[in-house]
Amino acid sequence: MAVGMRIAVMCRPRTSNGRYRAILPLRELERRGHTILWPGHPSYGALDNGAAPKWDVLHLQQFFDEEAVKLVERARARGIAVVWDSDDNILAAPRGSESLRQLGGRRGARRHFKRAVEIGRRAQLLTTTNEHLAGVYREAGVEQVRVIENHLAPQDVQHRRRRHQGLVIGITAAEEHEPDLRKMKIGETLKALMAAHDGVRVVAIGADLKIGGHRYLHHPIVPFEQLIATESEWDVGLAPLRDVPFNHARSNVKLKEYGAAGAMWLASPVGPYVGMGESQGGLLVREGEWLEALRAVVEDRDRARALAARAREWAEGQTIRAAGSAWQAAFREAIERGRG
Repeated sequence: MAVGMRIAVMCRPRTSNGRYRAILPLRELERRGHTILWPGHPSYGALDNGAAPKWDVLHLQQFFDEEAVKLVERARARGIAVVWDSDDNILAAPRGSESLRQLGGRRGARRHFKRAVEIGRRAQLLTTTNEHLAGVYREAGVEQVRVIENHLAPQDVQHRRRRHQGLVIGITAAEEHEPDLRKMKIGETLKALMAAHDGVRVVAIGADLKIGGHRYLHHPIVPFEQLIATESEWDVGLAPLRDVPFNHARSNVKLKEYGAAGAMWLASPVGPYVGMGESQGGLLVREGEWLEALRAVVEDRDRARALAARAREWAEGQTIRAAGSAWQAAFREAIERGRG
């Protein structure tokens, strides 16, 4: 087990979870001397044709259709261990959300979760982002689950701050966050803050807060490679979440991204953010207290700068280099269990 592993991977590379749960971890293992068989490698055809490619382990990220079940069976039959990764509690997708629509409604979510559990039980190991989601799968009957947080790429913490005037408050949120933002009235809160403070600007990436005015900027899409560079102008990054089951299974990587950009953060005390605070460069804000918290940041710029410096320092220790050993151990554990 001291020799390098041959790890094949199937993932969705253009998604954020594909990046954090497959691309970055396996690039780090490749740097450590392991052989990664990226999608498109000729050996993938061998598995489809009934042969046994020379893989030690297959890393399957967030696939839970019938073909994924068959793929796991084919790999196991050929002595290839399987590590399956999941980072969403699809069973708890909120009503009316884009996530639930893509799953085919509540019935579709239950069907997908049943297959996810089936794959998790057949794989040698299931990896996920936090203890809450690990508990969901353990309760459903998946015995071998390991928690490994999402981590940044080394280059993510190398961006320089962009000079600017005034105070810039930013938020990065996908479409699935829009119900939370709407119900928590984040747009209205920021609009009121801007009305009271001329020097405040707001930038949104992804979900549109629909504030309007020349001090509001909306980027519908920013490529992953440019995300932290875009955020590097921000002084404050926001991470509001409602206290609903789906949000308990989220990752804390957004706060790491804000820290890498050099911004302090304000986040809800929900799910991945519980227990975090000034040591990580930010403050937790209860629902209904966002305007008060934002006003305090605007009025105490020295404290905001101190928290931003702390956030940057914390983020520098949160790259995939710090998590490489955990991923390496997970794959070795799966191989050992497969051989046993």
